[in-house]
Amino acid sequence: MKRRMRYVLRFMECMFWCAGVLGISYFVFTSASAKLFQAHQAKRLQFLEAASPQIRPKVGDPFGRISIPRIGVSAIVEEGVDDSTLRRAVGHFPGSHAPGDEGTVVLAGHRDMFFRGLARVRLNDLIVVETARGTYKYEVVHTAVVPPTDTQVLRSSSQSDLTLVTCFPFRYIGPAPQRFIVQSRRISSSAGISALN
Repeated sequence: MKRRMRYVLRFMECMFWCAGVLGISYFVFTSASAKLFQAHQAKRLQFLEAASPQIRPKVGDPFGRISIPRIGVSAIVEEGVDDSTLRRAVGHFPGSHAPGDEGTVVLAGHRDMFFRGLARVRLNDLIVVETARGTYKYEVVHTAVVPPTDTQVLRSSSQSDLTLVTCFPFRYIGPAPQRFIVQSRRISSSAGISALN
């Protein structure tokens, strides 16, 4: 009986070690591929800027870069919000506006990747969005937790020039039941001058 128990415990230990190694390998692979993708898209964005800065990007094209200096958020923004895009970048909702246009810009990102830092965002934090059309600065004016069915936050609003969306709670395991919204107002822009070069 003791020998059988030892065998079972050894087997379980081996299974846990294998699961741990696989989990770490998956994390390293996804992190490395996201970083490589970010670097590739940054170069591609520079090329698209030089070639045609006024053309709206297609789904899959780099849209720009977002940074929130105080909390260490920095990522390439790609056009589109499908699963493939959000695994590698922050996504721009294709139906929303672009910086510099009248209306609200809406960006989405995974809470366990590029928007992880949003858990520490505060009112008045600076958000910088750089695109081929210029550099735009925003100030956080409101945060909220809403159900995923609340699509009102994605529409153009006089309350927000830039809206960020991620899942909530931040430490939830599995598909999160709510959405965390960050709304901000534009405070300045330098249209035609991009800091991505």
